[in-house]
Amino acid sequence: MPIRQIKPAQLFHPRHWFLWLGIALAWLLTLSGARSRRFLRYGLANLMRVTTPRRVHIAKINLERCFPELDPLRQRQLLNATLVSTAEGLLETAATWLHPKQLQDIPIRYKGLEHLEIGPRDNGILILGMHLSTLDLAGAALAQKVPFDVMYKRNRNPVFEWLMRRGRGHYFAESIEQTNIRGVIRNLRAGQRVWYAPDQDYGPDNAVFVPFFGYPAATLTAANRIARITQAKVVFMRHYRFEDGSYEVEIFPPDEVFPTQSDEQDATLINRHVEATIRKAPEQYWWVHRRFKSTPTGRSSLYEQ
Repeated sequence: MPIRQIKPAQLFHPRHWFLWLGIALAWLLTLSGARSRRFLRYGLANLMRVTTPRRVHIAKINLERCFPELDPLRQRQLLNATLVSTAEGLLETAATWLHPKQLQDIPIRYKGLEHLEIGPRDNGILILGMHLSTLDLAGAALAQKVPFDVMYKRNRNPVFEWLMRRGRGHYFAESIEQTNIRGVIRNLRAGQRVWYAPDQDYGPDNAVFVPFFGYPAATLTAANRIARITQAKVVFMRHYRFEDGSYEVEIFPPDEVFPTQSDEQDATLINRHVEATIRKAPEQYWWVHRRFKSTPTGRSSLYEQ
């Protein structure tokens, strides 16, 4: 399935001018590198409280549900840390897409790269990622050491879609729309590596409800089925940001057989690995997403205000 073309008339329509101004501002704010990003993250986090209160509310509800053992003060502290980390992640993404040369100056440690090695007779490798705030920076950095393709969700806004494709095009040979499962299967059978993150709630279709922090969450089954069809090796990828300005990217295999013949068993294993990753640095997860928006009986009212 070819990538849909974006027409210039779509990009430069007057309704997108404000977004172009925002992109120009992001280019300026991230021009000076990591030091400026770490300074600007606090201001951007405070701005998010004013401009995106809905997302702040979603993060608050997610944290209260997933970490009920925390008292109100620690809940507020974790929410504040989450907003700062999310803000820094947005700045990292802007820098990664708009200033690709900056990636050369970032100290990054790698663990488990041997799990990405492909023999001459091997099928490809399905890399199961997760939506941590360092996603774009860490993925781009790893791709410069070990080439791989990425799956992504198409953005409805043509300007942002163009920016995302262009930004990721600096690092990845191919960005595959998440609906293009045939393209993923083709690339894996050709012995390539493909990154895919199955840890968001896109509704009950093609998903099963399995525990995530003790609550049933709609978890996509595409990864399980792709792995069964292609017999590709499956590994997990996680990545963290540290206060000294360094980063760590880790590749590790599942701790049990994957895939099995059970979507529920496979999805449970995925969620267990995502949970373990989050618990190491809970503020660095993308909590602004409605992870529990679906229920087995319909749409959840959890996030209503």
